[in-house]
Amino acid sequence: LSNAQKQYLTNQYVYDLFQINSSAAAFHKNCFTINGFIQKQWFGTDLSPTTQIFSFQTALKGALGSGTYIFNDRNGFYRHIGLHQAFSYEILLVKKRNRVVTLSFGLAADVEQTSLNKTDLTPGYELDPVMSGGNENGWGYNASTGILIKYNNMHLGFSVDNLLPQTNPMFKTEYEPELTPDFYIHAGGTFKAGDRDLFLEPLLMYQRISVVSSRFDINLKLYIPTPNENVSVWGILAYQHVLDDSFGKSLSTIITAGIVYKNFSIGIEYKLGLTSAQADYGSSYQLILSYRKCKDRSKSPIPCSHVRRNKKHNVRFVSY
Repeated sequence: LSNAQKQYLTNQYVYDLFQINSSAAAFHKNCFTINGFIQKQWFGTDLSPTTQIFSFQTALKGALGSGTYIFNDRNGFYRHIGLHQAFSYEILLVKKRNRVVTLSFGLAADVEQTSLNKTDLTPGYELDPVMSGGNENGWGYNASTGILIKYNNMHLGFSVDNLLPQTNPMFKTEYEPELTPDFYIHAGGTFKAGDRDLFLEPLLMYQRISVVSSRFDINLKLYIPTPNENVSVWGILAYQHVLDDSFGKSLSTIITAGIVYKNFSIGIEYKLGLTSAQADYGSSYQLILSYRKCKDRSKSPIPCSHVRRNKKHNVRFVSY
């Protein structure tokens, strides 16, 4: 548990990039965004993993941006709750008619509270030297940082988690390994599929959890406007691959379908686990609820892929 404080995050970064890179806080400076996530795994299993996350992003004064989320994660008798606060600062490097380049820096702080209820554990757990008598709990804090470069509607980012050593006394024992930094590299963009009313947002992510594992994700978001200017549909196709041995192995595939009505969006995600353990225990579902309010893009010097005007049908398109 101590090796990665953010194991409760699975793929929520696809909707809130600042969750893995603080420099992406308020990625679009002219938008205010609220997101809610409810994830449930292993249906039919008692005390199966479940996670709830509430997040919001907004621009602050000037080039400053803020991203905040609170979370509640439960896995069996273990509970993990906390707060993540990220700040970003964006520098305009190039501004020309057909080219805009910016560089963002970010810094974030985490505060967590962990607890383990051993009241109903199977007798015999006392043989584990890490498990002392009675219920356990502890508070901890840490920090992360990142950088992000945007070129028009494309971006490339790098971030590091766990900048500080372990501070939670629940994991500060001789039996727990040291808390080491985690690394993320991601790249993505927004593209229109030729003359079709179809918008694509590919997103690649590499995660290295030091000492534990590494993972590579391929995500493809799809947005389709409708003749109704207040409605559009969206979806996500994703594949996750772990790289723990020479060839690695498939971890999961994900499909999400959703609809946007004015500034509100709702989506349902199904994650099919491809490992033997996931096949035995089942896959997971996630509900995504969003609200986004953007200013007129003509007032922003930075291109924003979140508000588009479809010339063919004159419909409004909002990307989530």
